[in-house]
Amino acid sequence: MSQAATLDFNTKHPVQYCVPIWLRDEQVKLSIKRIPGRIQPVADIRAEPIAVVCFGPSLADTWEQIKKFRYIITCSGAHKFLVARGIIPTWHCEVDPRPHKVQLIGPPHEGVEYLISSTCHPDVFDHLEGFNVKLWHVFATEEEAMRILPATEWAITGGCSVGLRAITIARFLGFTKQHVFGMDGCEGKTGKHAAEHPNQPKGSSVTVYKDVEYRTTASMLECAKQTFHELNMMPDVKVTFYGEGLVQAMAKDYVPNYKAKSMSVIAFNKPALITDGYRDLNSQLHQENLAYGVGGGRHATIIKKLCDSMKTTSVLDYGCGKGYLAKELPFPIWEYDPAIPEKSSTPRSADIVVCTDVLEHIEPDLLKFVLADIGRCIKLVGYLTIYIGPSTKCLPDGRNSHLIQRSERWWMKTLARHFILSKNSFSYKAPILTAVVGQGRKDLNG
Repeated sequence: MSQAATLDFNTKHPVQYCVPIWLRDEQVKLSIKRIPGRIQPVADIRAEPIAVVCFGPSLADTWEQIKKFRYIITCSGAHKFLVARGIIPTWHCEVDPRPHKVQLIGPPHEGVEYLISSTCHPDVFDHLEGFNVKLWHVFATEEEAMRILPATEWAITGGCSVGLRAITIARFLGFTKQHVFGMDGCEGKTGKHAAEHPNQPKGSSVTVYKDVEYRTTASMLECAKQTFHELNMMPDVKVTFYGEGLVQAMAKDYVPNYKAKSMSVIAFNKPALITDGYRDLNSQLHQENLAYGVGGGRHATIIKKLCDSMKTTSVLDYGCGKGYLAKELPFPIWEYDPAIPEKSSTPRSADIVVCTDVLEHIEPDLLKFVLADIGRCIKLVGYLTIYIGPSTKCLPDGRNSHLIQRSERWWMKTLARHFILSKNSFSYKAPILTAVVGQGRKDLNG
């Protein structure tokens, strides 16, 4: 019996992210500015299979079978491994934020499209300069990650390893017949990988699955277990595993327990909150009409009272215009307005979100996305006012600046689809509808 430490297969073992989250986010910002190309989904199912090639030790025994595949997506050291053997991948993906990935990729090849996560280290993009690089984003739930994700771009799910991400990306590209190589979840005769690795973790533990010992690490074990969670998110994907290892053994016992009915669970497309053309029109109106966007200060008294009652000064003015609410409050607040360049960054959340005389200006097709974003920002309550009817101001193209002119009843029903509504949360004194709302759809008094 091995003297190595034992990892209970049925226990969830803590695994930490390999760099500080702030560093990951700073690398994301750099990548977004640097790389113009973006990965795009393929809606149609591809009839042909794809080889998804990881860098686990079993790849050393199975690599020759990859020659028969027209489409190949590699990750980590599998790129260098296959290219050295005359097999050129169609795609290569990376997600690790550390610089050692440059050595694992090896010399870039002009025949490969490199699908590189925005989390990756700048050295990786330096290494691939001049080659075909497309950027994609990791789906992450931290607030800052959601804030810095550009509108209309894709964030892809897929678990805690680049191999799992490769499977998800393959589905994103339309492949449902997937043949997975080198995804083992354990050591093999060549160690933890199929060949030399510049940052291979030292040491290993033992886990037992169905009376068989496997040398592994906590990280490798958790990735192995997560494999089948990710497959449950893709009900139309059929995977064949090659080689011998822990994942392959688990796959023989895998019984699907599908959590969704479509591929929508594998990727998130951040919606736009305003079109470029409409942003330009509003910016022009702000410059040409000194009275446009100056009404926020009228609400300062009630916002002070709201802050006092909730014992907070955490306030976001959502659609702040020229910022007159901030001028009237005795403490600093966050401001957001997409038509004011210096205030156009995706807003952060706050205890109290104020949105006054804004929603009637939103493009009708984008209203649901704006309301969802306001909901994201609300920690405690939102204070909303909506002007019912036409404005006295017109956009530079001649349209009334109130793009949505609907009844208070319509607005009440619309807001009720997006927010928690307290009893007596609405008041209507023509032409202003006022609402105090909470995040979600549950009564605040419940």
